[in-house]
Amino acid sequence: MNVILGAGMAGIGAFYRDGSFEIFEKEDHAGGLCGRFSVKSDDDRIFYFDKAVHLSFTEDPVVKEAFFKVKQNIYNPVPHSWFKDTWLQHPAQNNLFPMTAEFKVNALKDFINRNQNDDPSNFKQWLLFQYGQYLYDELFEPYNKKYWCTDLEEMDICWVGNRFYRPNIEEVLYGSYTDKTPNTYYAKEMRYPEIGGYRGYIDGIISIAENIGKIHYGYVADNIDLSNKTISFKNGERIKYDKLISSLPLPVVIKCIKDAPSEIKNNAESLEYTSIALVSFGFEKVINCKDIWFYIYDTDILAARAYLPSLKSSENVPEGCSSIQFEIYRSSNGKPFDPVVCMQNCIYALKKMNLADERDIIAKDFRTVEYGNIIFRKDTRQNAACIIKWLESNGIYPIGRFGKWDYLWSDQSFLSGYETASVT
Repeated sequence: MNVILGAGMAGIGAFYRDGSFEIFEKEDHAGGLCGRFSVKSDDDRIFYFDKAVHLSFTEDPVVKEAFFKVKQNIYNPVPHSWFKDTWLQHPAQNNLFPMTAEFKVNALKDFINRNQNDDPSNFKQWLLFQYGQYLYDELFEPYNKKYWCTDLEEMDICWVGNRFYRPNIEEVLYGSYTDKTPNTYYAKEMRYPEIGGYRGYIDGIISIAENIGKIHYGYVADNIDLSNKTISFKNGERIKYDKLISSLPLPVVIKCIKDAPSEIKNNAESLEYTSIALVSFGFEKVINCKDIWFYIYDTDILAARAYLPSLKSSENVPEGCSSIQFEIYRSSNGKPFDPVVCMQNCIYALKKMNLADERDIIAKDFRTVEYGNIIFRKDTRQNAACIIKWLESNGIYPIGRFGKWDYLWSDQSFLSGYETASVT
């Protein structure tokens, strides 16, 4: 039997490429980090939420062919950021028009005088090099500490890519004089299924591919025996595999291999990540927000981002209602989330941002996602590469964000599975 562990975006990508594989998924549905859940109001109205904000902007023809099997809503994204009790068009660094004259002078002065001869070796140095001390202190350090939950000086920059816009002085000056600025967001078009949430893309693929292979739900891998090529699951079942593709997080798959070398186990234990607390609200009105998603810089608000499922698709909310979901992060080495604190702080955020009042809430939910993002330290890439090489030498082929241990977007995760299935 050819086996895929995990029916998230990467596992489905592998399944899409080669239907001879069978998927074993721990949940009772496919999706993984791109999954979906529902929340009921007291009068049984249903609100649907994704597991954090997800929108597709893929340009890859393979992913387009797979994703475009379902009807989609298309958006031209112009997100905003909440900063010092005001809204700035995102990215903030070249949209400073709403800020005070003093703020803009300090930001521009430090941007012009920043050390442009630096060769940054960590994330803090990279941000200083790009934006200057003032914008680093006011914008980038507070936000990124909320998002990454670690000292920025200890982070590598291998993951940055095009995730941060790097304006020139003309753009920063122009954006400080007017709010009529061009959209410089890295994606000019975003897509989202009309029905089924972001998981709708996966459901569309499964509906066509189900007759080729099989997906088994409720299977949590407990032990992988390399010598006998068997997998034991917590439900008591055991299977023999010929080929094995795994989208499980590297620390998880290594824990399943009891006789893994101590070096590999130590490397796996060194890998850090963020977990996400999702605080979701349904409202009996259309709330005062036009952005599908936005960023939150102010540190009195715990959440780093929020998105509105009701603006992604009308199917996500009952008629006449709206919804929002906040994302709060912690590191894998940090303190557990306090559900009461998280919930109350997000209600505070709703009031502070003039989005809604507590009495407007008719449905609410708190839940956590264990694996959110990879935290890249100096030795992360090296340690992950060592684990992956060892796994592949033993006939296990990792895929996806947490199998490859990389900051992959959903289409990149899909392709990692698709490409691996084509060569194993």
